[in-house]
Amino acid sequence: MYPGYDCSRVVDIADEPRHHLVIANEFVRAFAVEIAPHDRTLCHRHPNDYVLFVANGGDIISAARGEEPKRLSYSAGECELSPAGLVHVVENLGEHAFRNVVVELLPRAAGLRRGAAPKRAPLGDEVTVEPIFDDERASVFAVTLAPGADIEILGPAVVATPYSNRLNPEALGEIEIKSDEICDMAWVASGRDALLWGCWEQSETAIVFQIGSTDEQGYAVSNVRTPLRSLRAHAEPE
Repeated sequence: MYPGYDCSRVVDIADEPRHHLVIANEFVRAFAVEIAPHDRTLCHRHPNDYVLFVANGGDIISAARGEEPKRLSYSAGECELSPAGLVHVVENLGEHAFRNVVVELLPRAAGLRRGAAPKRAPLGDEVTVEPIFDDERASVFAVTLAPGADIEILGPAVVATPYSNRLNPEALGEIEIKSDEICDMAWVASGRDALLWGCWEQSETAIVFQIGSTDEQGYAVSNVRTPLRSLRAHAEPE
């Protein structure tokens, strides 16, 4: 390993303390990640393919085992899919925290069928849905809601709020909210609809990671599902 970046001991991503494991099930592991200014991670392994969404960008060094360290610049809103097997140390070179959301695709995720893209609920308004990533295994959307607006989200999906707002822990319909100081998340199971409601005082954005493959023509599952479940959001943490 190159000087300053020790990979003599490697931990799983779930055991790296700057990677907060928020959701874990048979299909995904989802992490809220925060690396403080001028801090660096332990050398850690990514054992599965994963989707990375950058919530707060900056300049970093990624020092992969056996390779020259690379200086990388990320902007907020960037999204990429990385293959399994990366072993590296990440150092934040900036003056602000480097924050991102990592959704790891476990082997059983390959058997899932992706739902249709998020869409405005029948009585909702003032909603924008921005596609920011699309791959044969997952798609990612930035969903911006004005106060009082609703949007339907079809599982299987991870909903994340990597900004100032929080997801309501009293959501209905067996959709469990996982609260974390960096980023609240929820898992919407396959065959479920969730209703995300914007009850903030101003427009806010959530990130939706839809998991699974499309059919041979590239179409996702249509929005004909079980009755809507409630996945409400609010501005203040508990």
